[in-house]
Amino acid sequence: MHVADSTIGRHLHRLGWTLVRPVLTVQSRDPAYASKADELEQLKERAKRGEITLLFEDELDLNLLPGVLRCWTRVGEQRKIPTPGINQKRYGFGAVNFLTGEVVSHLAERKNSTNFCTLVEAIVSRFCPGAIWTGPKVVLVLDNYIIHQSKLTQETLTKYMDRLEVFHLPTYSPKLNVIELLWKYLRATVTHNHLFASIDELVAAVHQFFADLANDPTTVLSIIGAQPEPQPVDSPQNLCSAI
Repeated sequence: MHVADSTIGRHLHRLGWTLVRPVLTVQSRDPAYASKADELEQLKERAKRGEITLLFEDELDLNLLPGVLRCWTRVGEQRKIPTPGINQKRYGFGAVNFLTGEVVSHLAERKNSTNFCTLVEAIVSRFCPGAIWTGPKVVLVLDNYIIHQSKLTQETLTKYMDRLEVFHLPTYSPKLNVIELLWKYLRATVTHNHLFASIDELVAAVHQFFADLANDPTTVLSIIGAQPEPQPVDSPQNLCSAI
């Protein structure tokens, strides 16, 4: 007996199934994943009690070649996004304060230890400055990317060991790093489904994105899920959603 695909589709839809694109995912093989995840939750609670300043850090690739997201399109039409002849890249370095929504960022031509340490210096200047620091320690949440463990990075972190500590996430655990949600929002509102005339214009747009967030920490907290009752975030102007 032959059953048409459309008939099967109707019955599956009636049963609560729909046709969507799968999402690539990876499961952490870190044997200490559960204990590290629990420790991270404890750090969040300590931050809420004012015992530490908790920052989540990560890097972001910025491509002149636009990423593509789903977007609203008239039936029968297909939106086409132009592409550059040659792709160019820049990199973003950022850290977000889990409690206040403050963001420290740095954009650079290379994703290396030097530029990561530039971000560390900016973090110290913002959250624990001065020759002597007597306030709460800053705990910086990092993944296990190679530049976070280089000789230059270790020297820089050691220089500020009186005020700065590092918490390394389990391997392959991006969902534990709340700044990933901020990167997703940046892509949806700034970079994806849009071709910039030059890499400089792309960088300028990302700088403006961070400047706008500096005046709106409540939105940042809503995006990273750090509020007990997150406030609604305005829909992106390009009406796109991540695939």
